[in-house]
Amino acid sequence: MKRVYMGVDIGTSGVRAALFDVSGMQVAFDYKEYDMIRKEGGVAELSPQVIFGSFIDVIKGCVQKGNIQASSIQAVGLSAQMHSFMLVDNDGKPLTNLLPWADKRSAAESKFIERQYDCHYFYKKTGCRFQHPIYHISKILWFQKNQPQLFKQTHKIVSIKEYILFKLFGEYVIDITDASTTACFNIHTFEWDGEILSDVLKIKKDKLGEPVDCDHILRGLNNTYANAMGILEGTPFVTGSGDGILANLGCGGVDNKTMSCTIGTSGALRIAVDKPVFDEEGKTWCYCFTRRQWVAGGAVNNGGIVLKWLRDQYPAEFSYEAKRLGLPNEYALFDHYASEVSPGSDGLLFLPYLSGERSPGWHEEAKGHICGLTLWHDKRHLIRAAMEGVIFSMYAVYEAIERLNGPVSSVIASGGYANSKVWLQIQADIFKTDIRLAAVSEASVYGAAFAAMVAVKQVKGYDDILPGNKPKTIIAPNKDDHLVYADSHKKFKILYDKLIKDA
Repeated sequence: MKRVYMGVDIGTSGVRAALFDVSGMQVAFDYKEYDMIRKEGGVAELSPQVIFGSFIDVIKGCVQKGNIQASSIQAVGLSAQMHSFMLVDNDGKPLTNLLPWADKRSAAESKFIERQYDCHYFYKKTGCRFQHPIYHISKILWFQKNQPQLFKQTHKIVSIKEYILFKLFGEYVIDITDASTTACFNIHTFEWDGEILSDVLKIKKDKLGEPVDCDHILRGLNNTYANAMGILEGTPFVTGSGDGILANLGCGGVDNKTMSCTIGTSGALRIAVDKPVFDEEGKTWCYCFTRRQWVAGGAVNNGGIVLKWLRDQYPAEFSYEAKRLGLPNEYALFDHYASEVSPGSDGLLFLPYLSGERSPGWHEEAKGHICGLTLWHDKRHLIRAAMEGVIFSMYAVYEAIERLNGPVSSVIASGGYANSKVWLQIQADIFKTDIRLAAVSEASVYGAAFAAMVAVKQVKGYDDILPGNKPKTIIAPNKDDHLVYADSHKKFKILYDKLIKDA
């Protein structure tokens, strides 16, 4: 019987699942996309019911595509979007939709936190930019103020992974990575921080799930859901970690000299460290991975979501043109367009802050800008400038991490952008460093499966490197193009500073 391990990533734009053999090679893959609900006032939501249905469907689809017996699946590891937030009642039923990282309704509460508390003190305890609306702190205060009756009905405050695990197993557990992305968790003691809960939020810790390690195993899968997914009731499920942390693991980036880079809906750069590290200006975050290892890094709000926004402006036109050229999708078409434009986009600059900014500036009020537009620019320039703008934004994070932890030896790329040769070359040229391409583009999914392997003792530990972890391609920078980008980057920074000053 062939033994396989499944990784499932519950993202902001869809759910992905893949099966891997014991060498880490992918056997099957399935994906289901869903839409984010956006409203005025910075509201962004996802339907937990839609996510759960997609979760069931992609596991079933992956099993079918792999053409394997259910007994072949040795374990399922989970990855999930970080910072997700929802309220549930005594029966575990949602009282709210899921609030992802993109939700900014609590901006006023975050300003209140910044005025009221010593945020750098709490940053040193939690590793989080305490006053930013991405975190649970301001969201909880928002519900307490704006929907007090609903908050009184709340039994638990949960992440999307906790919601799914409760439906599958009837337990509220949260891995220590997800816990540390709430700004309520002490990354030194690995416990919910009593001072934050009592003094800031005035809630008891029983409102939150039980923190567990990322190799925690759950058994006793609900029979109805087991049948729907096509797996056995006794299949071990492993809590895993946050998507960004597992992307590091999936890339083989488990040392303090290898930086991993992921661009999906958003984007992030991360590096593993053996003790918590903090930026004096709070530009970076630091989250738990295990009780002996942390991950420091920075994330940007605007990654692939910028190209998705461009795609959605003229979906029929882009779909038609992709088919006409024999390309698989609109993003391949964007690559084609961008390849026809020279580096620097003929002077066009795209500041990609369509949904505010996280690291390193943490300006949630930031807005997108297109600068230098002329009559001879067309949609090709706009698309390439958007790609370049995202990488300029990521480069600021790269510089902050290097200042914090020293020079890195390599950058490993994963996520949707790893399918774009043009985007990877832009990054190599702007960063002026080799970009190594992860062996699997969906590194978070592989990282989740690898965590499952560790939990059931298929591999010795997280620093084991299987063939599936090893980068397969190296993108080298072009010296001449780097010089072009160095000039563009100077102009980008000047415009960014003006944008923030005027926001």
